[in-house]
Amino acid sequence: DCTKEYGRYGYFVGCNSFDSLYPYPDVPSYYPDGIWYSLPGGGACTKGLPTGTSCTYSHSWPPEEVTLEELQGKAGAGFWADAEDPIANMRKVNVAAAMFATKYPKSPHLPTPACDFDFNKFWY
Repeated sequence: DCTKEYGRYGYFVGCNSFDSLYPYPDVPSYYPDGIWYSLPGGGACTKGLPTGTSCTYSHSWPPEEVTLEELQGKAGAGFWADAEDPIANMRKVNVAAAMFATKYPKSPHLPTPACDFDFNKFWY
């Protein structure tokens, strides 16, 4: 529950680099550049671009997405083979990115947002 933190910092986008091992995953992963993001419901912009004060992120609707079925394609569950191989996993990420770019050619290519979460600054 982030209610206390939202009161202190406002609605912020949470993130976690996999290599930090906090809060998840808490063991080394096979996606060394992996990052997850958490978008707070109260921080969505209803109009305009994010300002950081009244809203912190925007999104499209309906969402642009690649389904698991599309991603797996003819390989089926075999797409997920070699789950403990970082190189194979990077190929999977690249396949997903290429499929997204093909499916949504007018969608801008955005850089990966930095994840600068600092456990000690946030919790202490």
